[in-house]
Amino acid sequence: MRKLILSLQMSLDGVASDPEKWMTLSDEILESAIAYYDTLDAILVGGNSYAGLADYWQQAEPNFGSETERRFARKINDIKKIVFSRSPMDLTWQHSEQLFFDDTDSLAQQIQQLKNSDGKNISVESGLKSWQLFLKLNLFDELVLGVHPVVAGQGEKLFADTEAQLPLQLITSKVYQNGVVELHYQKG
Repeated sequence: MRKLILSLQMSLDGVASDPEKWMTLSDEILESAIAYYDTLDAILVGGNSYAGLADYWQQAEPNFGSETERRFARKINDIKKIVFSRSPMDLTWQHSEQLFFDDTDSLAQQIQQLKNSDGKNISVESGLKSWQLFLKLNLFDELVLGVHPVVAGQGEKLFADTEAQLPLQLITSKVYQNGVVELHYQKG
């Protein structure tokens, strides 16, 4: 069975919204992301985040940043993207398909079908409301948190609305040269 992994960045004070205001990426982090993507054959993206990600990464591949960032852009542009939304969307990013759901029960059912299908792992890449929903519904196997060495002060926090206790077991941890700490958990 495939694993569903929540992968996200957050500030030291738990803020996961508006990462462009506080997140610091590096080639070292992007190299790790490329290796992580080698373990996947699909990513899940929330409908609210899709357009922004599509615009950025499609432009990044030929135009932006370091060679490592362009390699990561090629990787994310080439992977299958499953966009989950309650309403139809204009899917402009190559290798995108839409997963419609009516309510949380139908979403959970479809996610379980994806997990039971053949293939590599699936990563939930964005956005904040999506991660919170997957946490609330307990629809994940692993959680990869990139904790950035900054107190954002303002913004929405990842675990602000978590009602149930979620026991986790640390699998690995890594400290990057820029001070970002990556914590990789599995459900306990």
